[in-house]
Amino acid sequence: MAPLAPGALEAVKIDLSHQEMDRLVTELENMWQMFTVNDEGPSGIEWLPVAGIANALREDLGYEDMDEFEDALGGTFVDFLDKLPRVVKREQEGRFYFQITPEPPQSEWKPVRMTLTVQNRQDLWRVCLKSPHARVEIPELEFEISADGKKHIDSIYNHIAQAIFNLGNYVSSTRGSMPPDTAAKIMETVEQLNILLDVEKPWTWIVHDPSGISEFKPADGVLVDEL
Repeated sequence: MAPLAPGALEAVKIDLSHQEMDRLVTELENMWQMFTVNDEGPSGIEWLPVAGIANALREDLGYEDMDEFEDALGGTFVDFLDKLPRVVKREQEGRFYFQITPEPPQSEWKPVRMTLTVQNRQDLWRVCLKSPHARVEIPELEFEISADGKKHIDSIYNHIAQAIFNLGNYVSSTRGSMPPDTAAKIMETVEQLNILLDVEKPWTWIVHDPSGISEFKPADGVLVDEL
């Protein structure tokens, strides 16, 4: 596949903090579950109205009005949904509706290795859905983000920024008991991760996922190997 043009990648940029992105996606999925699943199983609702859910999210997340909410999103909520993996949208009689596609049962898992060569800073704004079962490898640093049993949907930039924060916080909280050379090695990794965010030269983001649920958006240029 040919790489996307820089302008196309800018169009899918999500410029939210890790915490805000996590909060928004979690609340969106909670609302989807609330309307589509009840105590007896599926409710029969297959599509939700974009406008109604946008207003509900805005209120739950504490934004004063839709202008403030969309300013935080960097565009309309309709456009924001287009940037999220596993979200399908349709238009009917001038109104938009969406659904979140379900994750496959374990019996249907298809192990994959997904490789993206990050060639410029715009690649950092690709959204990566890291499934609860996936680990991420950056071979240039011999660095890994392990599977933690939770789904994470965020830009590659924010995935790395969160790893930097976690490492720094770990060193700070255990400095009294951690050997100095261990702390120094961890902080060296933090420095190297920060350098990656400058994309001074290409580097590799590899997702190893036994479930095959992980996803990139946009996926152009991502090499997918079925294992």
